[in-house]
Amino acid sequence: MKIKLVCTSALASPREVTIDQFPIEIGRGMSAGVRIDDRWISRRHCELVYEGGTLLVRDLQSRHGTMVNGQPISESPLADGDLLQLGLTPFRVRVVTPPDVHDSAEFAAVGI
Repeated sequence: MKIKLVCTSALASPREVTIDQFPIEIGRGMSAGVRIDDRWISRRHCELVYEGGTLLVRDLQSRHGTMVNGQPISESPLADGDLLQLGLTPFRVRVVTPPDVHDSAEFAAVGI
């Protein structure tokens, strides 16, 4: 699975993040897999995981919380088009490569 987080704020940095490895931690700390420059985002703010065919966001006890579609969450599934708010930074979730999508040439190569 590959997703993009597209920032809907013109002042944010970065404006777009592509993620294709899970789990991944998002925050403003040096150890975060995705670093966001927002003083309202915790050093370890949230993580994205892909479990059982579902993309999930888990808040990591951040100071200002994580919201999905305007609702505060501790854990929530994410789908294409959802609004993920971290601190003051809003992101639109875009699924680039959905899970379980296989290239037909790949099947042909193994004789399926």
